[in-house]
Amino acid sequence: MPIEGDIKSLNLASVLQLIAQEQLSGVLKVKRNNEIVDVGFIDGQITGAFYERGENVERLESYLVRSGLLGKNVYELIEDIHRETKRPIMNIILEDKYLNIKEVERIIKFKIQEVIDELFTWKEGSFKFEEGAVIYPKSIIKIRMHTEGLILEAARRMDEWPRITKAIPSGDLVYKKVERPELKLEPREDEARVLSLIDGHRSVDDIVELSGFGKFHTYSALYHLLSTGQIELAYAKPAVKKIKPKRQISLKFLTLPLWVGLAIIIFIGEFLIGNYIFKKGFLSFEIINKELYTPQYDDYKEIFFYKYNRYPSIPEIEDIFKIK
Repeated sequence: MPIEGDIKSLNLASVLQLIAQEQLSGVLKVKRNNEIVDVGFIDGQITGAFYERGENVERLESYLVRSGLLGKNVYELIEDIHRETKRPIMNIILEDKYLNIKEVERIIKFKIQEVIDELFTWKEGSFKFEEGAVIYPKSIIKIRMHTEGLILEAARRMDEWPRITKAIPSGDLVYKKVERPELKLEPREDEARVLSLIDGHRSVDDIVELSGFGKFHTYSALYHLLSTGQIELAYAKPAVKKIKPKRQISLKFLTLPLWVGLAIIIFIGEFLIGNYIFKKGFLSFEIINKELYTPQYDDYKEIFFYKYNRYPSIPEIEDIFKIK
């Protein structure tokens, strides 16, 4: 079944629902400028998602470190084992029990939801479903997520997003903790992690990067911490303005026309100047070489010689023979 088109003409929620209803297997590829999202399906259920921003691609292993599930030192040790044994990194993580499969599955499912959330914010782009294609064919973890449930969760988050961004309008904002002993709140796991990253210097964008929870989840945790009075605004980091490089305009394509135009101008100028000088009589040009066109009197000379026993001058020939 060919499924392809433009997001402006058919929204992605409808495309995902169609794939789920028809229980199709393959990969839905969505493109926007230099961003590419691949969503894998088996029998209409989502098995994985991959988000590529230009050259920026985050591997699952590095996300496990960023989210705090794997310590940096532990991950470096796993990389050493990988280089020595050539075993896949994810196999080492699971087989050597650095993490159990449920922990990894939970992270993968979270990342899939995050990618679907991102897709729901796209207002333009193209999509194409490649039936029979497989995403992560070598993965040892088999994920199955109900497509309809992911769509509903993404829609719910989109409904909440305007309220959250109204309270936290910029990623440049910096928050600080509020010491209030009277507050006896037990923050959720994600809120506790976000709260631990707030130091009065990190911006919201910094916390999103460090938390490993993704943009929506981090903003949502910040919104709850702000609403319950556990944090407050410290200041806003000045936005760094990106200076756009001046556009270099190439004039190479004008080289030939300029030379042709210049040659024509010089030719016309020389013609006009020469014509003016000639009319004014400033210079006299002997166009015809008179010597070349002087009449030849050889026959008359011979006749004159026979008669007068000498060769005549040209005036004598002209006078005697009446030549003008």
